[in-house]
Amino acid sequence: LGPNPAPPRPGLGGGALGAVPIKFFGDPPTTAKITELRLHTEAVVDRFESKAGFAIEGDYYALAAAGPADEQGVASAAIRDLSSRLRPDGSLDWTPPAGRWRILRFGYSLTGKTNHPASPEATGLEVDKFDGAAVRRYLEHYLNGYRDTVGGAFPEHGLRALLTDSIEVGAANWTPRMVEQFKTLRGYDPTPWLPALAGVVVGSRKQSDAFLYDFRRTLGDLMTREHYATVAAVAHENGLKVYGEALEDQRPVLGDDLAMRSHADVPMAAMWSYGSGGARSTLLGDIKGAASVAHVFGQNLVAAESLTSANSPWAFAPADLRPIIDLEFAWGVNRPVIHTSVHQPLDDLQPGLTLAIFGQYFNRHETWAPLAKPWVDYLSRTSFLLQQGRYFADVAYFHGEEAPLTALYGFAVLPDTPKQYGWDFVNAEMLSTQLEVRNGELVAKSGASYRALYLGGTSAWMTLPTLRRIAALVDGGLKLIGEAPTQSPALGDDPQEFAALVARLWPAKGEVRSVGRGKVYASRELEGSLARAGVAPDFALAGGRPDSEVLFVHRRLPDGDAYFVNNRQPRSEKVAARFRVIGLRPEIWHADTGRAEPVTFRVEGEHTVVPLELAAQDSFFVVFRKPGTVGSTVASAVVPKQAASVLAELTAPWEVAFQAGRGAPAGATFSTLQGLEQHTDLGIRYFSGIATYRTTFKAPKGWHRGNTLLLDLGRVGDVAEVRLNGELVGTVWKAPYQLDIAGALKKGSNQLEVRVANLWVNRLIGDAQPGATKVAAAIAPTYLPTAPLRPSGLMGPVQLVEVR
Repeated sequence: LGPNPAPPRPGLGGGALGAVPIKFFGDPPTTAKITELRLHTEAVVDRFESKAGFAIEGDYYALAAAGPADEQGVASAAIRDLSSRLRPDGSLDWTPPAGRWRILRFGYSLTGKTNHPASPEATGLEVDKFDGAAVRRYLEHYLNGYRDTVGGAFPEHGLRALLTDSIEVGAANWTPRMVEQFKTLRGYDPTPWLPALAGVVVGSRKQSDAFLYDFRRTLGDLMTREHYATVAAVAHENGLKVYGEALEDQRPVLGDDLAMRSHADVPMAAMWSYGSGGARSTLLGDIKGAASVAHVFGQNLVAAESLTSANSPWAFAPADLRPIIDLEFAWGVNRPVIHTSVHQPLDDLQPGLTLAIFGQYFNRHETWAPLAKPWVDYLSRTSFLLQQGRYFADVAYFHGEEAPLTALYGFAVLPDTPKQYGWDFVNAEMLSTQLEVRNGELVAKSGASYRALYLGGTSAWMTLPTLRRIAALVDGGLKLIGEAPTQSPALGDDPQEFAALVARLWPAKGEVRSVGRGKVYASRELEGSLARAGVAPDFALAGGRPDSEVLFVHRRLPDGDAYFVNNRQPRSEKVAARFRVIGLRPEIWHADTGRAEPVTFRVEGEHTVVPLELAAQDSFFVVFRKPGTVGSTVASAVVPKQAASVLAELTAPWEVAFQAGRGAPAGATFSTLQGLEQHTDLGIRYFSGIATYRTTFKAPKGWHRGNTLLLDLGRVGDVAEVRLNGELVGTVWKAPYQLDIAGALKKGSNQLEVRVANLWVNRLIGDAQPGATKVAAAIAPTYLPTAPLRPSGLMGPVQLVEVR
């Protein structure tokens, strides 16, 4: 159980306010039932069950040692392999020499884990993911059955890709060819060291821990090579692509999440929806890992299981989802895969079917589905722009060889990742097989390049082959930033060679040393060391508040540069943004409207400075494509500011028609605008669906044709479509709820129609009231009768605003 409970993780299981609490995962254990108690009189490997892979730990380096590292146990040379003396009936044909001997018999069994979720006829034991032949047999059997069903080959008959979801099989630590595979991967016979799996100290405590590190690393390597690589091979043989997720949440199994996804055509991660508690940090690590794999290996597309929710029935409008999806975009996603869109075959069952308590209810029975196009357009435009060109980064961040990124990000974001520079994570395999030094930069086979390599995460422990590779890269011209590793975790590494390499590479802490054609900066101050190396920030802010948080993604285009900029704070910001681009004029591209506009800027040194006004949780692109006109650079340009003034407020009575079959009256007249949830009529108070507001008004006096005339709807719950004089003006789904109506405005009287869709939440709460006649039809529990109603409808004030 551990000494302390794990800290709470937002975004999982908490659910929407007032939702019926459903403990899908059950309660965490608070007590442990002891089934076996064994006291040892000899030295035992501390926490050997976890170190041997019977259970999974977040950080194996943090496991305490029970005694001195040099405490001696049984010499490995004194251990004898008696496997050949074991009779078929299980008896041992061996006469021990004189002395005291302890006999250990090792066997293995199934874990009993079954695949899930699956229908009863499709449920069975999980395949051995350390055995590529077993994985291949399973996949070929499955695909052949699918091929027989659709009547032909892939992808001509519809199937184009496989998706490997997050792995959730739990701990496993053996496979029939384990000893053979270990010899191949680690270079020595594990047999004399196997008693360490049972807690016996073999050699010294340090040597036993080192063997167990090698054992766990072998399991992780097999997971990648035998499972993920085999899935990709079989898929490609059948003309299919692979969308590849990996660990997702902390550390469910042993393995390297970067390596797992290196075989995918589209590396994939996951991001769950969240409320005020913020996103789970482990999911940010998952996204950055998928993006890093795509960038290093040149796949470009980065997918994510997106906007997943739990215990939040129909609780999200597009405005609620935008900060979540923007966070995905800012961390590297450019192909969201919305989880989930459950098939809805029955029109008389609304809101309808669900995937238990999980998913984003993204289907035609969502109340705002008829008004969803502008929201989907925003997702599409942003994704498309983030797929253009190549991701640009200055830093390759080596995170070590022990914990995967999802474990390193388990409860907090890594504090030493750069804020003003783009970065990718790299692992030991990437350093050895994908990256080399060219002209002082670290360059991947795919073309991705980095100005420096940084040592973070668990890199204080480093295997000797990785240290040798880093030394070779430095000799070739690499800029290396980070403190020296202290030791190797592996059994066979030579400590003298390790110490000699460290001494050759690293100067005193805080100093810089030239080594070969490269340089080593002995510091954990990444951004300060980059500045010291002459690498200016790629994106920096001035003039913001101390807690301003503006994230960016830089894409290098064939004809320029594009920066995705996202304000994470729920307030507006005025900042001066510095982009490391000169010679091109910036523009702001708005993915929500498809509109582009010029922007004021000036050039200072190697930066273009752009004053930006970011609305609360706003996002847009700053695009550099248009060439300058003065030499090779443009000194500055000023775009006149716009001035806005309110010309009128629409206060005439509103005729409101309610979507039929949702429990509200056919219509009502509102003399003033307020939330539907405040109405005395219970049918209106608990209404969910589309309410159509109509009124008339005259063209405002003082408006000059040629100027923009905005219809500002004020507060809206949750999505509004506007028609003026029968002409569709547009749909708004986030604040500010404004549309330009100048093109549809007539002299004299004008007829305004605003269709507003709110969420299912209020109707579901209404159905939960004692004695209520149910209107909605959901197959899963939704909300308690005491749940708070959501502000809904057109709440105003509705104003006409002239922009000059």
